[in-house]
Amino acid sequence: MTSLDTTPRSGADTFARYGMIASAIIAPLALGLALLLAPGSITTEGAAYVNGFLAEAGSYPASAWLSALSAITIIPGALAVARVARAGRPALGLVAMILAFVMIVPVGGNSDDVLYAGVQAGVDPATLSKIYTAYGESLPTSVFGMSFFLGLLGFLLLGVAALLGRTAPTWAAITLIVAPVLVPVPWFAGLSDLAAGGAWVLMAVGMGGVALGLLNQR
Repeated sequence: MTSLDTTPRSGADTFARYGMIASAIIAPLALGLALLLAPGSITTEGAAYVNGFLAEAGSYPASAWLSALSAITIIPGALAVARVARAGRPALGLVAMILAFVMIVPVGGNSDDVLYAGVQAGVDPATLSKIYTAYGESLPTSVFGMSFFLGLLGFLLLGVAALLGRTAPTWAAITLIVAPVLVPVPWFAGLSDLAAGGAWVLMAVGMGGVALGLLNQR
C-alpha cells in the first residue's frame, strides 16, 4: 500500500481523520442494523411488505433512529473512502465519488415513514397499501429510485480505484468491490433480512478498511 505520509499532523487533523474513518464504518453498519430491526420482511414488496410492516410497526422507531445515524455519517464516511481512492487514481476516483453521491444525496422521501405515519393516524391497511404503491411509483421523483444502483456502482468503482492505486489495504479494496454487488441480491433472490443486513455489514468492512488509507496520507 502506498504511503503518502511525510509531514507531521496537527491534533485537529488527526481527530478529523479518525472521525471520517469511524463514519465510514458506522454509516453502513448502522444501516445494516436498521434493516435487521425493521418491521416485517424487508425483502418483500407491495401488499406483502405493507402487511408485514403493519404487523410489527412497533419496532420501526429503533430502525428509524439507526437509519438517521447512517444518514448523518454517510457523507463524511464516503468522503473518506473517496479521498483515499482518488489519491492513487484521481480520474476514476472522481467519477466513482460522483456516482456514489447519487445514492447519498436525498432526492425523495422515505416510504417507511409514510407507512408509520399512516399507522399512527389509523389509516386502514388497504388504503395504506395503495399509498405505499403510489409513493414508490407515481411521484415525479420516482424515477430516481434506480439511482440507488448507480450509487452502488460508484462504491464498487471506489474500491477499484483504491485497489489499482494501492492506496488502501488490498483486502479492504476487494471487499468494497464485492459488497455493492451483494447488497441488492437479497431483494432479487428473496433472501432473509439477515442476508440483507449482512451485505451492509460487509460494506462497513470494505468502507472502513479503505478509509484506513487516510492514516497514510499527508
